[in-house]
Amino acid sequence: MKLFKKYIPLTIVFLFGIVSLASYYVPNKLSEDYLEVMNAWENIVSAFGFFLGLISLFYAHYMKIKKKVDGWGYSLFVYIGFLLMVVPAIISKGTQLNPDASLTWLGWAFRYLYNPLSATMFSILAFYIISTAYRSFRIKSLQAFVLFAAAFVLILGRIPVGQMIWDSILGFTKVTAGEAIDWIIGVPSTAGKRGIMIGVAIGAVVTSLKIIFGIERQYMGKD
Repeated sequence: MKLFKKYIPLTIVFLFGIVSLASYYVPNKLSEDYLEVMNAWENIVSAFGFFLGLISLFYAHYMKIKKKVDGWGYSLFVYIGFLLMVVPAIISKGTQLNPDASLTWLGWAFRYLYNPLSATMFSILAFYIISTAYRSFRIKSLQAFVLFAAAFVLILGRIPVGQMIWDSILGFTKVTAGEAIDWIIGVPSTAGKRGIMIGVAIGAVVTSLKIIFGIERQYMGKD
């Protein structure tokens, strides 16, 4: 039993991990064909993963409705929303426009159901963003002051009144609000994002190597 639950999965992961890694550095037709096959299998596994995730989502909301937990009424809208989008998609065969450029059922659902609901959700999130920004911009350190100053410049430059205030107070610098925003986004913001992406890439490489060599085994389950 230990052979099937431990050693065989570790061997499969090691072999496929090493071969997949080597295929990116061996430029020949065999490696290209191998990567195409693996990409196809990745799509298949992703589709099954999405299906299992959908079942898990429906089951979780079904249990909320069954046990009448707090907010169980919202779980009903998960099923309603799913049917309101999936049924028109099946009827319209996945197209939003008819040959005469008129809306299909799916196109109608996207335009008059999905888009308004998305706008409503993001408008509600705006209040949480304002609350978070208020807590984040409490100047208690030099880093908080830099964050506040950058955000203040961006806010001023994005609204007409802010640009008027900028010109009246900092007009003597000969630097417009748009130029300041471009510099903040193009220099310090880009540098920070690149640093974060480098860290994420290094973390992904380390985690992949730990999985390939059997150090990380959480994918095998608790047993």
